[in-house]
Amino acid sequence: MFSTDTEYSARWLIHSDPRILVPARSARIARATEGVFDLLVIGGGIHGVSVAKIAAQMGLSVLLLEQGDYASGTSSRSSKMAHGGLRYLEMFDFEQVFEGIRAREALFERVPNLVRPERFLIPIPRGAHWLKCKLGVGLTLYDLLVRSPERKHRWVKGQAQVFSGGAPLAGCYEYTDGLMSDSRLVFEFLASAQSFGCCALNYAEATSLVQRADGVVQVQWSDKRGGGHYESRARCVVNCAGPWAPFLHPEDTAHPLPKVRYSRGSHLVFSVPWREPSLFLPLAEKGRYYFVWPHPSGTLVGTTEREVKELELDPIPSPDEVDEILKRLAQDLPHSGLTRETLHYAFAGVRTLPMRTRKVSIGAKGVSQLSRKHIWQLTNGVLTLLGGKYTTFAWTATEGVRAALKAIGADVPEIPDPLTDLPSVTRPEESARMVEELVVKFGASQEAVVRAISRLGRLVLRYVDRPHAWGEVAPGVLMLEVLHAIEIEQAETVEDVMRRRIELEYFPIHGCDALDAVEAQLALLVGVDTAQKQREEFLTRLDRIRLLCAGLAPAAAS
Repeated sequence: MFSTDTEYSARWLIHSDPRILVPARSARIARATEGVFDLLVIGGGIHGVSVAKIAAQMGLSVLLLEQGDYASGTSSRSSKMAHGGLRYLEMFDFEQVFEGIRAREALFERVPNLVRPERFLIPIPRGAHWLKCKLGVGLTLYDLLVRSPERKHRWVKGQAQVFSGGAPLAGCYEYTDGLMSDSRLVFEFLASAQSFGCCALNYAEATSLVQRADGVVQVQWSDKRGGGHYESRARCVVNCAGPWAPFLHPEDTAHPLPKVRYSRGSHLVFSVPWREPSLFLPLAEKGRYYFVWPHPSGTLVGTTEREVKELELDPIPSPDEVDEILKRLAQDLPHSGLTRETLHYAFAGVRTLPMRTRKVSIGAKGVSQLSRKHIWQLTNGVLTLLGGKYTTFAWTATEGVRAALKAIGADVPEIPDPLTDLPSVTRPEESARMVEELVVKFGASQEAVVRAISRLGRLVLRYVDRPHAWGEVAPGVLMLEVLHAIEIEQAETVEDVMRRRIELEYFPIHGCDALDAVEAQLALLVGVDTAQKQREEFLTRLDRIRLLCAGLAPAAAS
C-alpha cells in the first residue's frame, strides 16, 4: 500500500497518461487555424470521436469540431443499450444483427466498466404459438455469434413473478443483451483521441465547407463561446454531424446524397428500482417493441418511434409519447409501480434513417420499418456519414477512416483496433486495489471511489495531490469528477457537467445537491455571472421536464 503523496504521484506517472492533459481553449483555437490537417472531423458524437481517435492513433493530424457539446445529440440520448438488434430479425436484416452481436461481444470484453451483459425476458402469452416459434428461431440465430454459453437464450416455463396481474403466460424467453453508459463512451474515445494529438473543440459550429482547386477543404466555423469566426483547412472533412449531416454535405446533382428521414425515440425514467429481470416487450405494430431495464437512478423504459420533420437541438418527448408509454406499462405491468407518480425524468433522441432506394416513396414505410444500416458518401473532399447504430460505432468509424485515407490518396495500412488505448479500462484486480488504497488514504466512501474508478479508471490518480478532490459533491459522487469534467473533458456549462459528464440529471433530484460545487468550479472558467446564468438555464430546463412528467407540459415541437 502506498503511504505518501510522492509514492502516489509516482504511481500516477506510471499508470496515468500525461498526454491526456488538454490545452486551454484559446490555445486549441490557435492550433485549429494553423496549417492543413489530414482530417477535419465534424461532430462530437460517438462516430465522430471514434473516427478522430482511430486517425490520430495512426499518426494523422486531426481536428474535431462539434457545434454543441460533445455527446449532446443522439449519443447521450440513446436507449443506453449495446444490443444486436433482435427486432431487426423480423425485417430479415440479418447482416445488421450479426454485426451488432459481434460488436456487442467485443464491447463486453474490451470495455467492461462501461458496457455489461444484462439478461432480458420476453414474455410469451398462452396460445401465442406463432410468436413463440418466430422468436425461438430468431434467438437461435442471435446465439450463433455469442461467445459465452452462459449468454445463450433459454426457454423459461410458467409465469414470471414480475407479470403478476398481467395476461397468463406460456413462459418467457431469456436472452442476453448489453447495458452501457453512452455519454461516458464518447468521453472515453475523446480522451484517447486527444492523448494521440487530436485537437478538439466543442461549441465550434461549422458553417461553410468549400474545396479548393488543390483539393484542400476550407471550413469556416464560429466559436459559440467566444463569438469569433475562424477558418480551418484539411485534406479531407469527415462529416459525422448526425441529423445535421445532410445540411453540411456539398451539393452534387450528379451524385446526390440519399434522402433521409428522422425518428424520435423517447424514454422515461422512474424512481422505482427495477429488481426483476429486464424486459423486452412486443407492441401491436409489426417490428415495434419496448424495453424495461435497471438504471442507476431507478428504472428506464423506452422507446417510442415518432417521425419528425424538423430538427431541434434539445428534443424532448411529446406529452402523447409519455402517455403512450405509461398506458403500455399500466397494461403490461400493472403492479410494477411504474406510474406517473414515480416518473421523474424523460429524454428523447433523434435517429437519422437513410433511404436505401429512391424507387420507394418517402412515406411508404413507417420509420420503425426502415433499416439502421449506415451510408458513407464522398463528395468534393467531404465524406458524410448518414445513419449508424451505436453498438457498431467502432466498425462504422473504421470504415470511415479507411474511406478518408483513400480520399486523400494515402496508403491504407491495417487499421488499429478502435477498442485499444482507452484510459478508463483497468483490470478488475487493479481497480479493487486502487479502491482499497484510495478509500483508506482520503477517507472517501467506497461507493464514490468505485463509481469514479469505473468511469475514469487510472485517471483518478491525477487527483492524488489534491485532497479536496476526494470530498463528495453529492452522495456517492466525488469532487474529482467535476474537476475532471471541466479541466479535461472541456465542460463549458452547468448542463455539460450535470447531464453528460457526471450524469446526475437522470436522478430524482437531478443532482441539485451538487449544483453549488459545479457552479463554483465553472465560475473559475467562465466567470461568476455566466456560471450563475447557466445554473438558472439548467433549472429552467428541468422545470420543463418536471411539468412534462407531471402531465402539465405543452406539446413538444415535432
